[in-house]
Amino acid sequence: MISTTERPRGAIAPWTPLEAIFVGGLLAGACDMGYALLWFSGVKGVPWMKIPQSVAAGLIGKPSFDGGLATVFLGLGLHWLIAFIWTTVFVLVARNALPSLLRKPIPAGLAYGAFIYLFMNWVVLPLDAMHTKPHFAPWDTWLTGLFVHMFGIGLSISIAASKTAART
Repeated sequence: MISTTERPRGAIAPWTPLEAIFVGGLLAGACDMGYALLWFSGVKGVPWMKIPQSVAAGLIGKPSFDGGLATVFLGLGLHWLIAFIWTTVFVLVARNALPSLLRKPIPAGLAYGAFIYLFMNWVVLPLDAMHTKPHFAPWDTWLTGLFVHMFGIGLSISIAASKTAART
């Protein structure tokens, strides 16, 4: 006989919100940085160090590109901080205000990824130290960026968050 305090055999305990934030943030950050390094260094020919330095440049401006490994590491740290913030927002909103997001992680993640991409490009980047202007060109970078944000970042976050929902 199983007591009422025991989980049935084979049942999986839901993740804690912190577990979901940790896993979702790590995966989202890895998808985004992996894409940025492959696309901008591999396809567009930008030196790899400039990719994380461009993230740091959002905080300290153009001197970031002369900062060597220090600004590479600053950029990587800021990059994952942003990924954890976006993940935390989704987990908190889904758990406390919109639990339907946890039940439908695929459409929720795709929409959230698109939202993140648009918000970062049209709100955050114009306000950072580099004052990047919103743009749709070059179209190949815009489309691949949107795709990665939807399928890599948004889904990583929403699927990790969905693991916090009680299993029945």
